[in-house]
Amino acid sequence: MAERKKIDEPASMDILELQQQVAIYRDENAYKRLFLHFYKGLIRFADTYVRQREVAEEIVSDVMLKIWTMQEALTGIRNLKVYLFKAVRNGAVNHLLKNRRYTTWDIDQLAPEIFVSAAGTPEDETIHRELKHRFAEAVSQLPPKCQMVYKLIRENNFSYREVAAILDISENTVDRHLSIAMQRLGAVLQTYRHTSG
Repeated sequence: MAERKKIDEPASMDILELQQQVAIYRDENAYKRLFLHFYKGLIRFADTYVRQREVAEEIVSDVMLKIWTMQEALTGIRNLKVYLFKAVRNGAVNHLLKNRRYTTWDIDQLAPEIFVSAAGTPEDETIHRELKHRFAEAVSQLPPKCQMVYKLIRENNFSYREVAAILDISENTVDRHLSIAMQRLGAVLQTYRHTSG
């Protein structure tokens, strides 16, 4: 099953090719592969804003439908991943502004949920749970934009430039947010090593 997933999942270099097949040839199979490739990550990202799975799914579906309807204009998008995440962010922000009477400032203060995964043997479960708890606590105390930058870079593997484009901030600001996050999380890890060792 794992092998089949690898075959069906497009590599980064294939994304552009699939994009062109959708844009020029209206290839439904290529569209389906793009949709499945990005869907889960986009849902998680939308959910950090709207905190409602159904709404997140609706926003992502609308964005993905737009990809299909763009036709040849789709070939003009240089980085589809950044485009999709930015479109989902805009859709989520618009939803919050429209349906919950949030201001833009309120939305900037929304803190995304960060989950630090810690895998290990059953014997290590208690240790990992404690570390996970400390990391989650440290991340929850980060400023909201700092949390979002951390999540996009560490969990979604975006570059600084891509995060800057998605969040409409400068690359220097991205760097500053990530530095703050890493310093605080590094301090947690160091404290944990001292207390557990």
